[in-house]
Amino acid sequence: MSPWPTSPRVRLSPRPSISAKEEATDSLVQKYMRSSLYTVILNSETMNQYYEEETKKGENADELMSMVKGFAKTDQKKAANDSTSGSLFSLPAEVFPTIEIPNQFNDHNLAWRVINFDSIKATVTADELEKYAPAKKKGGFGKFAKSMAGMETKGDDNNADFDKYAPAVLNKFFMDNDVAPSLIAKWYDYTSEGEQHWGLATLTDRGNYNFSPDDIAKAAEDFSLRAKIEQTAFDMISNTYVMAVNLRFRSYQAVVAEAAALAKGIGSQFGGIGSLAAQAASTAASAAAGDGYTVQAVSHLYRLKWNDDINQKFAVDIYGKNATIEDLVKAGICELEFVGTEKASSNIRQSLLSSSPISSLVKRATARAIDGAIIKLQNNHEEFRTVLPIIGGDGEKLYAAIGTKEGLNEKDEYEILEAQEDANGKRTYKAVGTVKAVPGTIWNNAYGAEEEVASNPKASDEEKAAVSYGYTQFKGKKGDFRGYYLRLKKKK
Repeated sequence: MSPWPTSPRVRLSPRPSISAKEEATDSLVQKYMRSSLYTVILNSETMNQYYEEETKKGENADELMSMVKGFAKTDQKKAANDSTSGSLFSLPAEVFPTIEIPNQFNDHNLAWRVINFDSIKATVTADELEKYAPAKKKGGFGKFAKSMAGMETKGDDNNADFDKYAPAVLNKFFMDNDVAPSLIAKWYDYTSEGEQHWGLATLTDRGNYNFSPDDIAKAAEDFSLRAKIEQTAFDMISNTYVMAVNLRFRSYQAVVAEAAALAKGIGSQFGGIGSLAAQAASTAASAAAGDGYTVQAVSHLYRLKWNDDINQKFAVDIYGKNATIEDLVKAGICELEFVGTEKASSNIRQSLLSSSPISSLVKRATARAIDGAIIKLQNNHEEFRTVLPIIGGDGEKLYAAIGTKEGLNEKDEYEILEAQEDANGKRTYKAVGTVKAVPGTIWNNAYGAEEEVASNPKASDEEKAAVSYGYTQFKGKKGDFRGYYLRLKKKK
């Protein structure tokens, strides 16, 4: 069986070649029904200042700080590209709005991208704090062990205070800025000017793998076609998410030192097990001394609430009456539902021989920490898992444009999905088999991977090849799966 088409953006050499003859399939690769994502950052200068002081007080702090501050001073090229209006620890918030939404989502960003945590926190009432308090986890050996050992560190206190207020701060931000109605307004191209306030351009653009301009025109008279278009719109809107991220830029040395201290404390209570953990953590701390920073991402995921009743009320009372966005806000039909919270991190390491400015390294680590947060959210919340098109195959293997950026490893199990539609155009997926990545073929598409590998004189031939694959090969279920999709089934 001959390979079949894929996107022209995929670089193939030295991989198996993929034909580019069928425009329809190529269009399918470019356009498929993605979830939509709006990302914001919860920024706290109080937290940033604490972590800056934390670094200054640590072992080898002078060397760490002088090394980082010296990048911009010792190299004019770096200095030209390494400006920041705040401290080094404020950089993640500055670079955050420049990071693109991952390809597996449609970009649904609103104008507000950076939330001033400190100013909103100051307005949070005791009732609001209690109302939105995060649910306490049952059990939890880690919490128990920490309290037994008496090892609550200052860093933990700082994080705990932030995490305590984060849900209330976020909900206050969502309400004060009418975020949920604004997400709907973005879907329907709302404008306060002109006679018609609402439009269908965004909806039809994101769903146009199914519907042509002629289809849209015919829908006014063709009830069944209109029903399919409306169902597609419903399916896309109900998969709109908001991810709020807090980025903690910390000395890597401080992080491992905390782990070492905690492990030692637990060891004093639990004997051999804790002692072994302490030894491991201490070794890590020694090895990491003076070896850069880490960006820790704590992400809070919300989903736009959208069901048949809400959809009907919007269609009749807002869109049908050409109402204003103020009317939509007053209707009170738009809200966000909490999905979950996860943590991820990415290290920043810089050698004195590197030509990369520290700001570019922070941007790389920030993007990877965000990707890591998305990966963890998808692993633990099935509704947030995205589907991606299978872009090629030879009967034995199939290819998909997914890789390390999406957290892929050779042990993960993915299901092959056949897209189906009912009479109303509602899309469902039927699993028809499973596959796993072929060892040695995983695409390294992590943010900044090409630059990272190119600047590393010790990079192996395998590492150099991996960044240029353009896709990953999968093996398991055999057959012709053009027009099918993949979705994570089990994370290993």
